[in-house]
Amino acid sequence: MGEMRILIADESSVYKKMFTQAAAETGKNAAVTCVAAGNEALEKVKRFDYDIIIIDAEISGSGIINIIKEINRTIPKAVILITARPSHANSKYYDELPDHVPNIPIDRMIKPLYDSYRDNIDIIKRKLEDIFKMIQDETENKTANEPPHNASSSSSPSPASAKIKKILPKNGFQPEIVLIAASTGGPLALEKIFTKLKGNFPVPILVVQHMPPHFTETLAQNLNQKSPLKIKLGEHRETIAAGTVYIAPGGVHMKLDSKSRIYLEDSPPLNGVRPAADALFESIAESFGGKSVLAVILTGMGRDGEKGLSKLKEKRECFCLVQSEKTCVVYGMPSAAVESGLADKILDLDDISLEIENYISAKNNNLTIDN
Repeated sequence: MGEMRILIADESSVYKKMFTQAAAETGKNAAVTCVAAGNEALEKVKRFDYDIIIIDAEISGSGIINIIKEINRTIPKAVILITARPSHANSKYYDELPDHVPNIPIDRMIKPLYDSYRDNIDIIKRKLEDIFKMIQDETENKTANEPPHNASSSSSPSPASAKIKKILPKNGFQPEIVLIAASTGGPLALEKIFTKLKGNFPVPILVVQHMPPHFTETLAQNLNQKSPLKIKLGEHRETIAAGTVYIAPGGVHMKLDSKSRIYLEDSPPLNGVRPAADALFESIAESFGGKSVLAVILTGMGRDGEKGLSKLKEKRECFCLVQSEKTCVVYGMPSAAVESGLADKILDLDDISLEIENYISAKNNNLTIDN
């Protein structure tokens, strides 16, 4: 990976300094430019080709919506990271941001406010490392998927695909739980799905959406207002129930035990994120009292969910739907499932809710095993 060009737009000289230091400590070849106002950021975006653009949600001058639209017009490959103070006002503002700029890849981060300057640097560094890795993975995936010169147009299954034992639905695969994983672009995707599902949904739904604390609370509240389903944050030791959607709170992993109780765990991040889909999926593979699981992988950066899906395929009757590339904001997580042979069906976002209901409303559990 060559030089990474980073633009930081923030009025706070302290945070600009912390992000710059964190970028240097990643060991990557990063060139950082800092500005203090939105109009300065807008001018930089028009003139230079950045890989990562970090913007404070409350930046003064040109509005953040205008900056993001300009980024999308001039350098759409750039990864956008919006930072915000940990307040409900900011979390609500950011949750509504995708409504104004849909289909643009945006990640988010709560600004760390620890007393220790070193702790703040470490939090930012881990976030930047995750973004660097995502960019590297995306670059390598594009290179690997480019057909060699004069290559035949025919294709054969990858070795990974050939090793995966898939559960294929026949005569009505009926899952006992639905698991959904999402990251960048996920809030709007979840809204499209949950507004279409019926309120008398007969099984629980557990969701991991990569978000910091506060953001997940606002997300759950907004989705609950728009959906016929009951949607809430998962609570520690809460027993899950049919017809309810449980969203993993930001900053902790959400797991399930053998008695269908939620456990919230403050263990280290997985894949650079917490909550992580892998943590939830692996716990269900090990402990879930039922046998049939429907997993749905939506738009998002990185490869979270891949390892957990593999465990679910090994230990449960698991069928996996993934969102199509053309309807994803970022195709990272769905792409990882497809490349690993873990995806059973690829669907456009508008078709996912109906597909879920088709399985849920089936009258029997007959399955065939495809080796």
